[in-house]
Amino acid sequence: MFKNPKIIHIGILLLAFEKAVQHLLSAVFFIVDIPGIGRPDIGPTFQLSDATMVVLNAIVCLLFGLGFWGRLEGKRWHRPLLVGLAVFDILAEFVFHGFFFITISVIVGIALLVLFYLDRDRKVHP
Repeated sequence: MFKNPKIIHIGILLLAFEKAVQHLLSAVFFIVDIPGIGRPDIGPTFQLSDATMVVLNAIVCLLFGLGFWGRLEGKRWHRPLLVGLAVFDILAEFVFHGFFFITISVIVGIALLVLFYLDRDRKVHP
């Protein structure tokens, strides 16, 4: 199942899209107070303003979106961009939330890295 290049390709696209949407929503939730959702928790380690968090999440959202587009178009630079963003996202989760606080974000980042490992020898993507 995971050796099928089409499944790997679609998996990478879905995970990159999910990460872009997650960071877009995080940016929005720092701006708009939605009852029942509230402001995202960045943990006690850093005291960053909401405006700073909006900008950081917007940048990461745009970069994941760019990686998604690069993968769709078969651009070679999509791989280091998405791998770097996945590693950054995993590390940022641990920095902001602590080492033992595992989130969906970390799981998605790891899944993205695993799919790139399985896809590493392919020169052309479907």
